[in-house]
Amino acid sequence: MTPYQYYQQEINAGRIQPDNRQYPVIENLEIIFHALTMREKNKSCLLNLFCRKKPIKGLYLWGSVGIGKTFLMDCLYHCLSIRKMRLHFHQFMLNIHQELQSVQGVKNPLQIIAKKISQTVDVICFDEFFVCNIADAMILGELFSHLFKNGVTLVASSNSPPDLLYKEGLQRERFLPAIKLIKENTEVVHLHSKMDYRRQHINNTGVYYFPLNSQAQQNMENAFIHFSNGAPIEYDPIILYERSIPIIKQAGSVVWFDFSIICGRPRSQNDYLAVTKIYHTVMIENLRAIKSNENDLILSFIYLVDILYDAHCRLIISSSVSLTEIYLAKNTQQPFQRTLSRLIEMQSETYVYPEMIDKTLTNI
Repeated sequence: MTPYQYYQQEINAGRIQPDNRQYPVIENLEIIFHALTMREKNKSCLLNLFCRKKPIKGLYLWGSVGIGKTFLMDCLYHCLSIRKMRLHFHQFMLNIHQELQSVQGVKNPLQIIAKKISQTVDVICFDEFFVCNIADAMILGELFSHLFKNGVTLVASSNSPPDLLYKEGLQRERFLPAIKLIKENTEVVHLHSKMDYRRQHINNTGVYYFPLNSQAQQNMENAFIHFSNGAPIEYDPIILYERSIPIIKQAGSVVWFDFSIICGRPRSQNDYLAVTKIYHTVMIENLRAIKSNENDLILSFIYLVDILYDAHCRLIISSSVSLTEIYLAKNTQQPFQRTLSRLIEMQSETYVYPEMIDKTLTNI
């Protein structure tokens, strides 16, 4: 099956609506699909066994939140039968930094890491490509250079065009080679759409409780009882990577945190990933407005929502502010718009109850 056939299948099944703006993207994905497939078929040729993989131009798809970028990228990913990798960009960079620690003191570490990746992967699909810290920005140029030289194809979705990545970041001039490489090795496509598909057909299940009052607390208790299904309640801290993390309580596959604990203290993205492997429902109480100078806090919250969303974990929140008032600063505003869109979708009945069972938490 090709990306176009996959796209038409989803339309025919009624899972998506046809969108004329998306067809040019599908055409680009078809080209990439056939080029990658043909290269794989020719790999067995004796001459090719001794040749470096021929680079195949990828795709950098950018546009506003909720317009189907991730779905379109997945149309390609699901159809490919070659060696492939799909993950959030921030998880990829976390893996790279861990690899760098393992090759400390070795000459040309990024070259070694890129070679290692290219030996197991032909195409990398990045969901939500954005650069917000200097540690990532300083190494991406060299890393991309080695990946592309080793024939790895990049397909990425982003809310920003390449030229605006890491805008106003520290030492941004050192990041510019990465932008140049992205533009040279991918087809940059702007997906125009004013529709946020995540906001369509939202039947709010009541999993974001605002303001903080006795009713919000009761709703949280109801949700906890409902999703834990009568499992024994525990109050002891949970242990992640040999670190103790305080909780309000847990039962079955439901865990309840205070916002200041799960986001306000130094947390690794691996901590959040570990949570998704243990619990199907995460509850957070006392969410508050995040100030413009609380960069670490907003990034932790963004990472948490991204990871829970990707793992399709439920997220239930009590907050002193409405969704649109969580973060109003211009700094990091663009990635937060994606987070806001996801938070809205995560309240939908189809997200909270994928089996489409009609239930109302507040009336338990």
